[in-house]
Amino acid sequence: MLSKKKQLPLVSIIVPVYNVEKYLTQCIESIINQDYKNIEIILIDDGSPDQSGQIVDRFALIDPRIKALHINNGGVSAARNLGLSIANGKYIVFVDADDYLSIDYVSYMLNISFETDCDFVISKNCFKVPGNSQQIKNDDINILSPVEAASLLLYPGKVDVGCWNKMYKKQFLLENKITFPENFYMGEGLNFIIRVAQHSNNVGVGKRKVYHYRKDNITSATTLLSVDKYVNALSAIDNIENHLIYNSKSLKNALKIHKYLTIFATIKAILFMDEINKYKKQYKFYLHFLRKNIFNLFIASIPPRTKLIISLYCFSPYIGSKITKYIAKLRK
Repeated sequence: MLSKKKQLPLVSIIVPVYNVEKYLTQCIESIINQDYKNIEIILIDDGSPDQSGQIVDRFALIDPRIKALHINNGGVSAARNLGLSIANGKYIVFVDADDYLSIDYVSYMLNISFETDCDFVISKNCFKVPGNSQQIKNDDINILSPVEAASLLLYPGKVDVGCWNKMYKKQFLLENKITFPENFYMGEGLNFIIRVAQHSNNVGVGKRKVYHYRKDNITSATTLLSVDKYVNALSAIDNIENHLIYNSKSLKNALKIHKYLTIFATIKAILFMDEINKYKKQYKFYLHFLRKNIFNLFIASIPPRTKLIISLYCFSPYIGSKITKYIAKLRK
């Protein structure tokens, strides 16, 4: 429950929109219907080729809290940065246009911020769509140091690494000149939140699920299978490594495991797409890296099944690829 003792600050909700006509109405309606009403909704149509722009305009006529912008396609980072530059709220929230919010998303995240007085707050969990709709029973709120939070966010599988499911104090972002890197289309959100975590006074962490993350959007960059996107993601990870503020063992270890698993995903994509000849030099380097650093795999806190599959790829990429494809067929 949101504390009544606090003034009710304006919260800016920034939604980049691109080619999501199938999901956009549900997303916008979930924002409009928040039980916390003092919000501004910034919808940025990033040159969508479908009907998304028209949907944005239709809702802007219905709700005066909506700001509708139409720009030439410049990518999700440029759209989010534009939203940041015009936001009037004391707090900032990002929502992906194919996702949607529980009715108490804003009030829950604000409550974490009020209780912890942190620059940056997150929920560790979210609903996966399609997926389990069961709510978390333990609703404790914890406070993490910048190093603890950055390590948690970097370590694969601990917390979803998007900029969504989180809330930021706008003044804090401005003072530290934190924006999204526009040269990455994969890992841009991770770069952003790691910078945020490292510069924060502390990070407030809740557990309740209030964000609905869609896994079945086949047009999403995270869903589409592409070798180039993984290569871009590795560049984004290198950028994080080059801008670490803290000389922390836990932070460096989390980054190491994240990079290792991303390299594995890149190898898997190269084999699955049958593009070894196109990426011959990178493939050779990545496979050598995987084998050379296999000890990191064995000590990592990741599922045993993942360790087994990666070990198979290290032994024989051909066998590993065949087994992966077979498993993928069984799941269909």
